[in-house]
Amino acid sequence: MSDDTRIARMKQKAWSMLDANQPDEALAAFRECVELEPGNLNHQIELGVALYKLGKSDECLEVLDKILAVDPNHILALNNKARILIDRSQPKEAMALYRQILSRDPKHIRTWIKAAQLMASLEKYDKADSCIQEALNVSPNSPELWRERAIIARNAQHLEDAVKYIDRALEQKSTEFESLREKANVLAALKRYKEAIDAYKSALRQNKDDVEVKVSLGFAYLADNNPKDALDAFEAVMKEHKNNAKVWEGRGLAFIATGDLPRGYVNRGTAAMIDKKFDEALEFFNQAIEANPNFPEAWSNKGVLLEKMGKYPEAAEAYRHALKLDHAAVICMHNLGMLYINHLDKREEGLGWLKNTLKYDPQRWFKLPSELRNAVDNAKYADEL
Repeated sequence: MSDDTRIARMKQKAWSMLDANQPDEALAAFRECVELEPGNLNHQIELGVALYKLGKSDECLEVLDKILAVDPNHILALNNKARILIDRSQPKEAMALYRQILSRDPKHIRTWIKAAQLMASLEKYDKADSCIQEALNVSPNSPELWRERAIIARNAQHLEDAVKYIDRALEQKSTEFESLREKANVLAALKRYKEAIDAYKSALRQNKDDVEVKVSLGFAYLADNNPKDALDAFEAVMKEHKNNAKVWEGRGLAFIATGDLPRGYVNRGTAAMIDKKFDEALEFFNQAIEANPNFPEAWSNKGVLLEKMGKYPEAAEAYRHALKLDHAAVICMHNLGMLYINHLDKREEGLGWLKNTLKYDPQRWFKLPSELRNAVDNAKYADEL
């Protein structure tokens, strides 16, 4: 087997191991490639990328600096180092590396785009636009460049310019998903919601699985005073993305707009809880209870929140209140049982509530911690205690 073949197979093995969450084996394989062919800087670049993906940015920087010691103008190494510096909130240092690349290769469009994005992140929109204009001098018909210019203009609130730029992008490639999405975003920013809805739908025809567009479509329906379609849009996303705070927030606003205040406040509270805004979440759950004191979901979610806040007696009270309203609330029984066992030193009561869950959901026995299974089998039901 030739060295080239061996290295190619080793490289393939390294990436496969990285994808399989075997970091030590993957890095060992990347390093072996470097040892087999130390003069090939591409092997070192790939080692650096792997280290970055694994969150080992210090080690990645060491690799990049070794490359730059050999080739100070290595474009990929400079770009990758700039990415790390941006992550570390060192934009000036990152921009200096982009300038170094562009001084050597003023036609390097990807670097102009990255420099523009960096300037835009600092809200230096005029400088960001100047970067894109420089790139357009190189490639005047690039849909990506016109789209990037539209994004910068939208963020700078130059919305009419953004419309012109995104239309230029779509003139070059009318079915490009990213440009259709940005067209919709610009129209929504202009409060032209019906047109934005059509544009989001066009984008979804190109990429039906994009969560961001689905969520944006829901909010566009809300803004267009169409809460029922908004609710359908959010529900569709909720089936696969239950921990998306924006979806819960949009769903909550849609319920409120249809007049279902308790459910709306519970959804908004859940969104705040996902974002770890616990005080805000508690206010929403209390609003739900005020709107309908007999809504068990509000009490149950309040219990979950209070437990996260470390307010265990209050959480237990909320769970018990929920169970008075819905005797078959299995998750509530489970949560109450585990709360009693783990935090309130009431093991027998906790086991009783866990046993109650098995009356309604026998399969839940297999989800219990193994050390509790026998104890639950031998416990009394909560209503017998």
